[in-house]
Amino acid sequence: MVERNTFTLEISGGEGQYSVTATSGTSPPVSVRDVSLNVESIRERSGILQDDSQPHSMRSGSPKTAVALRGRSAAAIGDELFGALFPGEVGGLYADRRRRAAARGENLRMMLRMDAPELTTLPWELIHSQDFGFLCLEDEVVRCVDLPRRPLGPPPTRHPVRVTGIVSAPPFERALKVADEKRNLRDSLNRLTEPKIAERRWINAVNWISLMNEFTGKDGGCHVLHYIGHGEYDSERGAGALIFSDELGHKQLISGDSVGRAIQQAPLKPQLVVLNGCETGKGSHDELFSSVAAALLQFVPAVVAMQFAVTDKAAVAFSRYFYQALVGLGRPIDMAVHQGRVAMLLQDENSLEWATPVLYVRDDKDIRLFDVGMEDAPTYERAVEGVRLDEERLIAVQASKSTRIHGNPVLIQKWPGGSTTARPGKYTPSDFELVFPGPRSGLVSMRRRNSVPGVPWGPPCPIEPGLGPVDAVGMVESRLGEGRSSLEVVARTGEKLRFLWNDSEEPTDWHAAPTPIADRAVGNPALLQTRHGDPGDFHLVCPAAGGGLMVMRRRNDVEGYPWTTPYMVARGRGEFAAVGMVESDAGDGRSSLDVVARTGDELRFLWNETGEPTDWQELADPIVRGATGNPVLVQDRTTEPGDLLLACPAADGGMVFLRRRNGVAGLPWTMPYFLAEDLEVTAVTMIQSTYGGQDGGPGANLELIARVGDSLEFFWKGPLPAFWIHNTFGTQHPLVDALSPPDAPEPPDSSESPKPPGSSASPNTR
Repeated sequence: MVERNTFTLEISGGEGQYSVTATSGTSPPVSVRDVSLNVESIRERSGILQDDSQPHSMRSGSPKTAVALRGRSAAAIGDELFGALFPGEVGGLYADRRRRAAARGENLRMMLRMDAPELTTLPWELIHSQDFGFLCLEDEVVRCVDLPRRPLGPPPTRHPVRVTGIVSAPPFERALKVADEKRNLRDSLNRLTEPKIAERRWINAVNWISLMNEFTGKDGGCHVLHYIGHGEYDSERGAGALIFSDELGHKQLISGDSVGRAIQQAPLKPQLVVLNGCETGKGSHDELFSSVAAALLQFVPAVVAMQFAVTDKAAVAFSRYFYQALVGLGRPIDMAVHQGRVAMLLQDENSLEWATPVLYVRDDKDIRLFDVGMEDAPTYERAVEGVRLDEERLIAVQASKSTRIHGNPVLIQKWPGGSTTARPGKYTPSDFELVFPGPRSGLVSMRRRNSVPGVPWGPPCPIEPGLGPVDAVGMVESRLGEGRSSLEVVARTGEKLRFLWNDSEEPTDWHAAPTPIADRAVGNPALLQTRHGDPGDFHLVCPAAGGGLMVMRRRNDVEGYPWTTPYMVARGRGEFAAVGMVESDAGDGRSSLDVVARTGDELRFLWNETGEPTDWQELADPIVRGATGNPVLVQDRTTEPGDLLLACPAADGGMVFLRRRNGVAGLPWTMPYFLAEDLEVTAVTMIQSTYGGQDGGPGANLELIARVGDSLEFFWKGPLPAFWIHNTFGTQHPLVDALSPPDAPEPPDSSESPKPPGSSASPNTR
């Protein structure tokens, strides 16, 4: 379960001048006074944005232009809100807490407490910053309303959780796709109703009186009340209202206070009200509790409402993922809203409807409304297996779409701290660690939890933004002796090489050496730790400005860990653009430093069997032409002695893959094999992981991440199938299929075969 980290903001004052106080964890409160905010301007621009928030509302110009303008307008509003909420020290505290939470794979809950009524009418869900983007797409924005305590119905102590839908579709209002909404709620709860984890019921509101009579009858009430209908702001009363028919069929506006008092008469009192109707979160700027949602908080612990108009399609996407998280998996209410919000975004990235849901709570503690699970745990786990898969897919797609990179990614698998068995006969390897240059400064790290079903990627974590723009990176997990290890990184900023390390289990505990270890560097650095020595030395190879390669060594058995002065290799080859390096095992205790370096579109091979900087040798001819980006080398564990495996972006698109047969006289390289030629790949990273094992033993899958534009694509290949499979990290993720992923068909059997350059054939991908 993801731990919740709460960051509370209290905003007080009025008439454009406010004070902001932030509290988080054990840190002392931080306050900033005299913060200015033009509420009327934001409210006016938000109203215009509301008219353009849906895809069908574009009035002129191309769709792409309209989408870009809409996004810039929303971001401009969000920037003003961010500037008001996070001035000075408050912003610093938030950045620190958000970075720490993301590094641990945790979400940050931002609680807003406001005592100025005019502030409650602003679209805080649009808060945006240049560093973090729209905040509520990564974390959750929660509005906390302090109310006098009233007795509330107890949460369910046993299953099922009863969800009751109330439909108000009077003939004088715009027709709703009620059948679609019913079907969506049914489908969302289907996996939970059969094992009696949840049950659903529908009440059609002929009019307000008949509806309340049925809801408050002997067997009436529910744990979750789901309203489908229309909302409206009643300007005469200065309050929001729900739209019903009266007994004569005329329009009747029912205030939130009236709804709350009525549902409190039911034998089973709701813990949550979901208002799936337009403007049900809208209220007056003169009255703190004027919206339907805020008024209902006097009677229930939590309310979810819509502050803008919302299309039926977006409402369907929200409802499915919201209920699966809340009822099926027992997630806290704010986490469930977040998942529904992300589903709305992924359902239509050209819409701003993800900003429509608003969560109101009356308590800032971890709001887990329902305790899920059953006495028969295996039965429960089987019942929610599909729901968990949906959640994992949602998280994976969000991570891939929100992560923007440049430069080269570097992937490693951490040293096993002891293997576990998640399923019978299934070896569970240690986590993957991925590091790449950040979009503006510093580095970004991500971790794949390989011990968790679905192997989800965690959120991106910024590393040392003070480094400034980083162009390329190399990484290794070192062995320090006594069971200790450390992530070691060399990052190139301009022509300087900077060294960073993390020797703890905390992903935030990165350190940077105060001075560069070298300058006059270009391309990407390749870093490894040799097996010789105690502990083994680091070896670094990087293209040098002006031509050739610089090689360096760090003595890990000497106090202070000194780096040697760079030694220049292969100057006569001119300028190199990128390198890849591996320490290969030649057998009989022998090893070799093997390097593939790209100059122009040629890949050239160099090796060193002694480790001495003067003992480098080079093949006379290039091993392949038509390359771009950076090459990456690994040694295969499935052959004896292990073959060298090489992957590199191809100049004409896709990637080129080669194998050096180390068991054949002359150590020949195979013909190039091309894959994913429809993708413009600019950088790659590859490892041989412990996946693909048999009978609980470690395997030897190849795991490859390719940079395409500013995003990442994931490929893998085991001993079987013999071809590469493309899945799980990029935009080809099955969730994108209308948020209703079908089971992917099993790929046909195939075998890897060499392909001469220029051939149009490509391996099977998925």
